[in-house]
Amino acid sequence: MASPPSTLYSPTGALVNQTPDATSEAGHTSALSPQQQQQKDQYILSLKQHQDQFPAPSLLQRAYLNGILHKPEDIAFLVRMAWRATWSMIRLHCIELPFLIITRFQYSSKHHPLGWPWWWTIVIALLRGVGVELRTIGHLRFVGNFLEGFLPLQMMFVSHVKVQKSVQFKVRLEALTRPERATVAHVRKELNQRGVSVDIMNPSKEYLRSMHYPVHGPHAEISNMPEEVGRLDEGGIYTLKGEWIEALPHANDPRPRNSTVVLYFHGGGHGFLSPKSHRDYLARLAKEIGPGTRIFSLDYRMSPEHPFPAAIHDAFAAYLYLVQPKHKALILNEKSAPYHLPVDPRDVVVGGDSAGANLAAAFMIYLAKYVQPSTSPKYVMPHATLLLSVWADPTSSLPAANSNDWYCYCPGPIGSHPFDKKTFTDFKALNLARNYVCGDVSTNANARNALGEERAWLWYASLAQHPLVSPVHRADLSGLTNTLVQTGTHDRLYDDNRLYAHRLGKENPGRLVRLETYKDQVHVHQVFSILKAAKTGLRNLARFIERSRLHRDAEEGVISQKELQEAEGRYLRLGLIKNKAVDNVEWVVVEPNGKESAKDEGWPMTVLSKVWPLNELIEA
Repeated sequence: MASPPSTLYSPTGALVNQTPDATSEAGHTSALSPQQQQQKDQYILSLKQHQDQFPAPSLLQRAYLNGILHKPEDIAFLVRMAWRATWSMIRLHCIELPFLIITRFQYSSKHHPLGWPWWWTIVIALLRGVGVELRTIGHLRFVGNFLEGFLPLQMMFVSHVKVQKSVQFKVRLEALTRPERATVAHVRKELNQRGVSVDIMNPSKEYLRSMHYPVHGPHAEISNMPEEVGRLDEGGIYTLKGEWIEALPHANDPRPRNSTVVLYFHGGGHGFLSPKSHRDYLARLAKEIGPGTRIFSLDYRMSPEHPFPAAIHDAFAAYLYLVQPKHKALILNEKSAPYHLPVDPRDVVVGGDSAGANLAAAFMIYLAKYVQPSTSPKYVMPHATLLLSVWADPTSSLPAANSNDWYCYCPGPIGSHPFDKKTFTDFKALNLARNYVCGDVSTNANARNALGEERAWLWYASLAQHPLVSPVHRADLSGLTNTLVQTGTHDRLYDDNRLYAHRLGKENPGRLVRLETYKDQVHVHQVFSILKAAKTGLRNLARFIERSRLHRDAEEGVISQKELQEAEGRYLRLGLIKNKAVDNVEWVVVEPNGKESAKDEGWPMTVLSKVWPLNELIEA
């Protein structure tokens, strides 16, 4: 029996009826040809063979991964964490506070910038004291359990919001990755013709180099994509979860109903936290955007259980769940039913914070460079991207990530340079970059981490340079959409954000690119809703979405350029844009009182752009 026609959207957002065929990747597929069926079976078999090579995590390992401490050395972690928090309080009250009193609060001390309220200093001191003691993913998730219990409590102060929890759907990985495999087919064909080993159990130097070295092809110069090494269910199927958050209309908000749908990826170093930890912040964001706004917060697969590129595949699956829920790669169930109707892709916005912002940026590149070339009709790109403290360089290669004078609670560095083997081998702190691309051999053995430290280094050095892992250095950023980047002067990822916005603006001269630096604020301060700067940040996110919609409408001819200019005047102040003729970026500093000025501070872009040698290759 033939499959029913699938419903797609044209590039302008209009509905298009498409009769499926065996070569269509964007919608349903009919019965596969014998050759395609053979390729599908081989793909699933290769996934199973890798799983069979390595044992599944034991019960104790799973308990550890869930943040339940059970190792003897973890008792020392708790003691050190308590001592750090205690010492932070002693230092604050016996050293920092007397200094502020003597100087009549005229100078910023090292641990209390004047833009912070006194109670925020205590919170930062406690968070910082805990953060510097993290050594393993178990420690990280142990702390994450407390945050997930505390942060949602703020929801008691939020009204007129509907939350649909535990939305689930299944994904067929083989069907999901068909566009990706078709796009990089020329890369793999070239390797096969040269007799290069592409066996992940015994990879060749050329195969590893293809993961980060751009290869010429029919579509663009792109890098190869590694196979997933996480465990899957029978047939290469796995389950994804998420939450829907909707702002409800009410009498005190006269604004018309909004059609915006935000696909959001939570932060957490690709290793901890969940939609639950971000529920309050996203509820407030939905209300700020307007009644009717819906946000789908994805509980994507995380490392070490599912290293790169699992999260990016999940992001694509979630996008399909929104705009094309009847796609062949998806299996919906009753928990997905309330929101399974297709969303107009013209209304979709992608956002994320920290590692979630890394995922959001990578997904936009993935959709433009790895999916679009092999799909017909093309998917509609989300019209705006919201990046909060984007972790654009997980290897901590940029200066701010290694500064000991930064006031942020986020520990650092949290990755090692991909060209420094000794640092990688001797790294004592929690190497979240290594965890993201290779996993953890003590809990989840796979071909990237269980065959010796030398092999692990080769995989790390290659994948850490992948454009979807470190987009600030290696990625081709052309063809992306309007983007707002928010960071803080005390954010360890300050340089990541500045360099990414600079590159994005230069490579997309016709797009709206804005960088907001919040003075005296830390990493992802927007999540701490009690802060005035957090409220300002949420308001600016909502305003940027509206500006992006106006630019989208002008491009499609819905409004005129004159109407666009008049509308832009409501959002921009005179003199706000700094050096836009140079890099097409709105450089904005936001003061604690919300006042904006056009300036930028920090290392010159000429310095930051040379942190990674342009054509550095990995030697076997």
